[in-house]
Amino acid sequence: MLLILFALPAFAGLLLWLARPNVKTSRRIALLISGILIISAAWLVQQTSQGAVQVMAFGGWRPPYGIAFAADALSSAFILLQALLLGITFLALRVEQHGEETLLRAHPLALFLTSGLIGGFLTGDLFNLFVMFEAVLISSYLLLQIPGTRRSLAGALPVIVVNFVASALFLAGLGLLYGMTGSVNLADLSEQLVNAPPNLRRVALALLVVAFGTKAAIVPLSFWMPASYPTLAAPLAALFAGIMTKLGVYALLRIHALISLDPGLSEALIWAGGASALVGVLAALSQYEMRRLLSFHSVSQVGYIVAALGLGEPLGLAAALFFALHHSLVKSSLYLVADELERRNATRDLRKMDFRRTGGGLLALCFGVAAFSLAGLPPLSGFFGKLSVFRAAFEAESFVLLGLLLVASLFTLASMLKIWRFAFARKPAPKKGEFHTQFQPGALGLLVTLILVLGFSAGPVYTYALEAAKENIDGSKYREAVFNAMGEGPIGKP
Repeated sequence: MLLILFALPAFAGLLLWLARPNVKTSRRIALLISGILIISAAWLVQQTSQGAVQVMAFGGWRPPYGIAFAADALSSAFILLQALLLGITFLALRVEQHGEETLLRAHPLALFLTSGLIGGFLTGDLFNLFVMFEAVLISSYLLLQIPGTRRSLAGALPVIVVNFVASALFLAGLGLLYGMTGSVNLADLSEQLVNAPPNLRRVALALLVVAFGTKAAIVPLSFWMPASYPTLAAPLAALFAGIMTKLGVYALLRIHALISLDPGLSEALIWAGGASALVGVLAALSQYEMRRLLSFHSVSQVGYIVAALGLGEPLGLAAALFFALHHSLVKSSLYLVADELERRNATRDLRKMDFRRTGGGLLALCFGVAAFSLAGLPPLSGFFGKLSVFRAAFEAESFVLLGLLLVASLFTLASMLKIWRFAFARKPAPKKGEFHTQFQPGALGLLVTLILVLGFSAGPVYTYALEAAKENIDGSKYREAVFNAMGEGPIGKP
């Protein structure tokens, strides 16, 4: 099953890239593959929800001598999230709105991107995580080129430059860890690094934290995101906003056991997260282009996740995981709303938009659910996401961080009300014939439904996140499963 999740989107993407079928066939294949991935990922979540760890060793060599994929509750949740967002993205990409050429180019590249992301969520060693990061970077760069405009070409440059630097830092940290322990296997490193030289270990882990923080777009390493995301076709921007930065977040969650060896790094994550939450939302308030505004909001919302992760303990990691799931759904929804508003109003400037061209109240309802969930109003998923982060900060007695996050939440609400005021506030009734066609929710409706489902099932989902956090902190089940995988080599820890 792990190999199917990784290889199927890569194989399908290669098939679509080489065969170049007509757009209808391409769309059907893309939707079929995403459906298979959703079913497989849901099965994996069910298998790992009780603490089981699925492991597959490549080449017949047992880890840490060989390469392995390993899926636990943490990685399974991210894989299911990616599969859902991929399917919704393919539903949202339509010929009549985005053009035939956009779909033909986007389908294989989005599948390649998915293969890299799933590989990153599954890999059991840091070197393969580096490889998956590079696969994701190449796919994302090509996706940024799809519009073919001067702005899209310019927006791709910061992505390449910043992520190239982050990759160099990642590789440097990886080399130091290998030099100290002779291993890059995550299960092995969690035991080997305990006895490593403290100063050298601190440098190596700091390099990894900076690299992953850059890819997660936390302040002050976040300027590349607002420059690039608004240039994408909107459904692809929704996919990027939903999951791309989450690979950096996932990497930080996965190496939490290593980060916890140095309390200074955890403290740095707390304050970097708090600064991101506040600076990102303040930058968003100054914007009048909706997609650029939402890009700065992504910086802010990732700040909540990183701050919770830095707090550590089961409450902090559970809050980070729950908030990541919530944010991915909400932000993807808002990008699709932005696409519809821009298309109907023929402008990206909020100040030039008109309620009469938004297609009636259904689009306003979809925006309201997503926007007020982002702001954290009950009973929506954002309320429970922020509540979990606030609780983690309160339990850790990090009251300054708690204050920063509360202020950032108020500004988030203000920025959502700003969009509502410009795009949805009622204007004088239009003359007959001035209405555009009525809005059909489609993919956006599915996302909004998922937001509501997450809000009303917050208890079970948070319980799942808490158990995943406890397993990640303890690490014993993960290590045991990895070291005892089928294959050649000594049984158990070497």
